[in-house]
Amino acid sequence: MVRIELYDLLSKTQEYIAKYYAAVLTDEHKRDQLKSYIEKFILDGGYLVHGFTEEQLIDRLYSEMVEYSILTPFLGASDLDEININAWDDITLTYSDGSMKKLDEHFRSPQHAIDIVKRLLHHSGMIIDNATPIAQGHLPGNTRITAIKTPVVDEDVGIAVSIRLLHPQRVDRSHIIESGMATEEMIAFLEMCIRYGVSVVIAGRTSSGKTTLLNSLLGSLPDYKRIYTIENGARELSLIKRDVSGRIKNNVVHTLSRPSDKKESNITQEDLVVTSLRFDPDIICIGEMRDSEASSAIEASSTDHTVVSTVHGDGGRKAHQRIAFLAQKKEAKNDVGILMEQAALAFPVIVFVHKLANNARKVMEITECVVHDNGELEYRVLYRYRIKRNLYHGGKFTIEGEFVKENTMSEELREKLLRGGVPGPLLERFMGKEMTA
Repeated sequence: MVRIELYDLLSKTQEYIAKYYAAVLTDEHKRDQLKSYIEKFILDGGYLVHGFTEEQLIDRLYSEMVEYSILTPFLGASDLDEININAWDDITLTYSDGSMKKLDEHFRSPQHAIDIVKRLLHHSGMIIDNATPIAQGHLPGNTRITAIKTPVVDEDVGIAVSIRLLHPQRVDRSHIIESGMATEEMIAFLEMCIRYGVSVVIAGRTSSGKTTLLNSLLGSLPDYKRIYTIENGARELSLIKRDVSGRIKNNVVHTLSRPSDKKESNITQEDLVVTSLRFDPDIICIGEMRDSEASSAIEASSTDHTVVSTVHGDGGRKAHQRIAFLAQKKEAKNDVGILMEQAALAFPVIVFVHKLANNARKVMEITECVVHDNGELEYRVLYRYRIKRNLYHGGKFTIEGEFVKENTMSEELREKLLRGGVPGPLLERFMGKEMTA
């Protein structure tokens, strides 16, 4: 038996395959044969690598040659949210429960890390090189990739990458309520708004629960409501419902933007917002406003379409400021103040979600904005999560707080809901001063 280091064996195996079986590397339909050729080479040579069984060794060599090296086992993990490559020899895993772990393994060099990331980006037709050192892409199965390489990062780092593993899942209102993210009344209020024609924006930071809440709210809509969703590169929303026989019950169109270096092939979220209007949707959902599509979203909502979206940032006025800033990328001639007013008219209800220090996700505020005739914006908090105190004991955060109802909706919002067809008894439920059970 011949004991050998992993990457020395990899080089020998690559030379052997390239010399005798090159076709399996260039023809995806023949790659199933590759493992058998790798196995033959290992057995014929009597090679052993410390820490690997024969099967593990074959799998690892295969992964290095046509898959994604040490990343491969983690890319399909259901309990993993992020893989962060800070450098070729520094990889951190972030799990769905909020825990983090440094990966013991690492790439063999900065160039090795770059080569593997290039292979990842190839799936979405994106290139990263010295001329284009920043790239975004995706993998099948809802995985987002953002990468930066030298010269943007140091030579001894090689490349830095954020890989987000998105897990579309059906989240119903009971999950939201039982988890303590919001009360039943708060969720019912938001469901009523969206169902009866009031556009809503959910604001918050990364991993605050924006998409989870969005999934729940849209999933509560009647099956006859036509929902058109727009997401950037990878799908996080899961809204299609099926009966016991597998037939689709509801009325949903899921779409994805597709960035491309070629202008003629580039499909933006803004393109999809414009296209959505031709589908006669009841609800337009933009997974996240992040660019000039905010302008088209404002226009769609202002022309009597119900638009639901998320945006990075805090709630209330700051959410509208963020939307106005994004809209200005397209409407540069318009004053920010004008765009703020347009954003407030388009999205009168703002939800602010936040992940607390104990990793609990909360709807911190539901705010209504009333636009007065003189252009003044009046923000009134309808519901709030009030933190009473933070406790830290034994390395663990405990947060004591409660949901409170601070105000009732304005007459303007009430009238808008009535025009949208809301039943009187349902509307009256939310007109009281106290939170209902």
